[in-house]
Amino acid sequence: MISDPIHAINERISIIDGPSGDGGERNRGYLLGKDSFAIINTGRRGSIENTFLEAIFNKGKDAKDVKFIFLTHPYPDVMGGVYKLKKIFPNAQVAINEKCKSLMDDPNNLLKEDNFHFTRKEKLYFAVKKDPFDDLDAFKPDIYFKDGEKFEIDDTKLMVINFDGICKGHSMFFATAERTMFTGDALNLYPALSSSYLIDYSGSYKVWLKNIEFLEKAEISKICPAHDNYQENRHVIPYVNDVKEAFYQFENQLEMAMTEQKFLTMNQLIERVHNSQGIVWYHPYSILAPKTNMTAHLNKLIDENKVQKNEKSDPITYTYIAPKDDAYF
Repeated sequence: MISDPIHAINERISIIDGPSGDGGERNRGYLLGKDSFAIINTGRRGSIENTFLEAIFNKGKDAKDVKFIFLTHPYPDVMGGVYKLKKIFPNAQVAINEKCKSLMDDPNNLLKEDNFHFTRKEKLYFAVKKDPFDDLDAFKPDIYFKDGEKFEIDDTKLMVINFDGICKGHSMFFATAERTMFTGDALNLYPALSSSYLIDYSGSYKVWLKNIEFLEKAEISKICPAHDNYQENRHVIPYVNDVKEAFYQFENQLEMAMTEQKFLTMNQLIERVHNSQGIVWYHPYSILAPKTNMTAHLNKLIDENKVQKNEKSDPITYTYIAPKDDAYF
């Protein structure tokens, strides 16, 4: 358990922590470097911005020594602090994947529309409770990077690795000298709950699985997620495997539910699978995550000709059409 908001993994990498979310998810960013620095993800708006400056001062350096602010993706818990950090570190260049360029003009509204397809009910819900996207204003990054690009920080290179898994434009960063992967939201969202990955409507289950398989095979010494504890050495592969296994456990439970009843709505499937697996989401993810994740799983089963989407029914229902021998049995 990390109580100090600044925790050095080693002489080059520090964790910058703030107040956790309702589900225990870390509110976290990372500082990379010894003489010049890169910030990787900013945490929520108004939370850990000043702590980054404190970490720089603790290393005997100054604000001018921060060269980059890298964002894995444009979610509010990952880039919310970028506005203040850009003022604290005016020399730092903010960088995000080029696929996110259209979102940056109006991330508040475009994320709701493009990535989460807010319904009228969800808009009313967030009119009463705080909308997490309200923390995002229009912003113009200095750099729109591509997959495979490299950036130098001291004697290490930070390489961009793009998988549009959880959302379009999501990128990881690999620090070559440290053999450390900063995974953003590619892995667990909540601590010790591997079933809480998120795949929004701009993402892809196929690419998400490719991302996980890539991490299984890559030669990595450390994994640094956006919202969970970092893992190193022998703990890296088991951590990745846990996430992958949770995906297939969810899918198996989904197939089991669908073989028990012929026609099931999206909400019925969510209720059955979540109850059977003990999945509990917290605000705001209780609204944002269940339908997007269920859609990703159903799309996979539809592509595999295991599930049929009954679009003429009202509400839309889903039917398991594969032989039962192909299911979880």
